[in-house]
Amino acid sequence: MVAVSDHKYWTSSWAKATDNAGLSKMLKMAEMSTVRSHVLNCELYKVLSMKIDELRSTAMGSKVIDELRSENMILRSRLALAENARVQAEFKIIKSKKIQRLSVNARKQAELKLRVCEDMTYAKHKELTEALAELSKAKELLAKLGASSYTDPKWLMDKYEP
Repeated sequence: MVAVSDHKYWTSSWAKATDNAGLSKMLKMAEMSTVRSHVLNCELYKVLSMKIDELRSTAMGSKVIDELRSENMILRSRLALAENARVQAEFKIIKSKKIQRLSVNARKQAELKLRVCEDMTYAKHKELTEALAELSKAKELLAKLGASSYTDPKWLMDKYEP
């Protein structure tokens, strides 16, 4: 027979199983428990059927039959709990796979945004380098023209006025 503590074990273990390996293990254990409960339930049903046939002829038989039926109902409810635990494990595995897929997609999008930013930074750096090169050429040209202060455009205009 399945122990009452099995249900407590299942309910306390769900909170602990967060990764796929843990959930897969929980699913296998739930399936084993379901199969074990089903086999025990079938064996008990056979025994109950034999006992019912034996006890129908006695006066105490109806009381014993009721007790056996209630025990059978308890086993069926435990079987339903084990099946429910298996279904929950499958659901958690599917949910964790979806979460992993979403996190992979988010990581790929972040990497793509980083690459775009790096490309933009490189383009701006290239523009700045070209602008600095042009500025250096302009400084050299002003120095060749003899400008003492290349920042004063009025001086440059006065020097080259016709």
